[in-house]
Parts: sequence; structure tokens; C-alpha cells
Amino acid sequence: MRRLGSCLATLTFALAITTPTLAQQEQVLPAPDREEGEGPFDRLVLRGAIVIDGTGGPPRGPVDIVIEGNRIARIAGVGVPGVPIDSSRRPEAGTKEIDVEGMYVLPGFVDLHLHTGGVPKAPEAEYMYKLWMAHGITTGRGVPFLSDVDWTLSERERSAKNEITAPRMFLYQRPGQGWDRGPVRTPEDARAWVRWAAEQGIDGIKLVAYPPDIMAALLDEARNRGLGTTAHLGQTGVAQMNALDAARLGLGTVTHYYGLFEAIYDDHDVQPWPADMNYNDEQHRFGQVARQWNMIHPPGSDEWNAMLAELK
Repeated sequence: MRRLGSCLATLTFALAITTPTLAQQEQVLPAPDREEGEGPFDRLVLRGAIVIDGTGGPPRGPVDIVIEGNRIARIAGVGVPGVPIDSSRRPEAGTKEIDVEGMYVLPGFVDLHLHTGGVPKAPEAEYMYKLWMAHGITTGRGVPFLSDVDWTLSERERSAKNEITAPRMFLYQRPGQGWDRGPVRTPEDARAWVRWAAEQGIDGIKLVAYPPDIMAALLDEARNRGLGTTAHLGQTGVAQMNALDAARLGLGTVTHYYGLFEAIYDDHDVQPWPADMNYNDEQHRFGQVARQWNMIHPPGSDEWNAMLAELK
């Protein structure tokens, strides 16, 4: 049964790389050249803010925030609430100043799981970029933004040069995307694709639950090349590659929570699917994923704590 499952898993993952939406994704329009907004500035000063600094500490203000070379250089306290600001405590003038007195200011958010979209839902990259930025996302990891590697590399470069209105972009691509040698079917293919991807300048790899030999090759070569890794350990392969299996091979992060329940089953190896289960029916896919809560070693048990300790 396990041998059959492994063969089916290999076929499934080879097919999954060329999903039905690739042609749609390739029609997404790149962002137009930037024509709106100001900056970047040599020295930007936000005056009179209440700051939430992201460390877990409480809000405080009023403060002046000095940003130099696109980095926060100083947060200066300029008084206490309810009384006029002490101008003697203010940092020197900036090349651009914005009065934000009484407003809350937070660091930009980092979103680790972004897709630029596709036809027909989101056919223009500009819409997605501005939607993210309007919600405070200033840095994002595409997993992937699109399957087209050249497209994503071009958009990342344009963003870095302030040629478009977009967050900073980190590019994670799926194995097999971008090159002309087809899907990754063997450990040798896996290593060759990772080397190719590193040469193109991608930042990391988005994996699925590959069979163990291919997963090991992908993760080992990624580590050798300094690439990040994340994985969606989906239901089609998680019986051969759960969260602990992947972490032991060197996986950096797990996206969603697929693979976690399966790593701590009490008396199962494979989820007991209903007779009419069909993964391509999203009501089945999402409806079944949480039906494992009572199949695991209970919270607080030795097995539960051991998994948490190992993942940490």
C-alpha cells in the first residue's frame, strides 16, 4: 500500500506543478510605471506620532520618527499626552515632514504568503500591490507571486528601483517553474532546478509534500545555495511527508497548517477519508482538513510537547 501511495504521490506532484491556472496567471498585466506619490526621501520625519513599535511594548507618544535611507533611524520622545509638544526635544528638520499628531504609526507589515492573482479575478498586478499596501503590507513573500519566473524577477527589480507602486518583493517559486526541462520528477531534477533557480536570483522555494527522496534533494540543495524554503504539505502527499518529516529534512517554514495534525497522529498513519472524498471538490478538501482534531495525541501529552520542542 505504501509503495502504491508513493508512486501515486510522485505522479500527483509532477502534475501539480503545471496547474490549470498557469495560462491564466501569465495574462496578468505588470504594474504600470509609477506616476503618483512622493519619495523616497533622504530624511523623512513623522511629527507627533503615537507609535506601536512591533516589539510587544505598549503604544507611546507623542514621538517624532526619523527615517533615513529608507530605515528608521530614531524615535524621539517629544512630550507627554495632553500638553503641548516640547519643541526643544524635536529632531532636526527633514527633507520631508508629515504632521501625524494624534495618529498611530506602525512599522510596515510583512506578509509571508502572497499571490498576485490571475484572470479573471485579478488580471492586473497594480490592483493587488495597492491593495496590499493599503492594508499596511510593505514587504511580501510571493509563494509564488506568479509561476512566470521572468515576470516576477522583473517586477521585483522594478519595485526595488521605485519604478512601480508595490511592496518590497521576495520571490519563492515552485520546483520546475521557469526552466525548459519540465516537471521535477527525480532527485537529480530537483538539484538541477534549485541550482538553476539560484542562478536566476530567486529568494527561495515553495514546496508541496514531495516524496522523501525528492524532498530531501530539494531541501539539501536549497540549503547549499542559501535559498529559503516553505511548504504547503497538502493532503495529496502528506501521508508520505508531514511537518516533522519535512522539518527533519531541513524545511524552513510550513504554510497553512497541513502536516501538523498528521505529524502527531495517535493510532493512524493515513486520514480515514469518507467514501465519496474528492480532493478537487473544495468543500471536501477544506471540510476534511480539520476533521483530525480527535485523531492526535492530546494537548499537553508527552508526544504533543515533544513535537513542539522539535519544531522549535
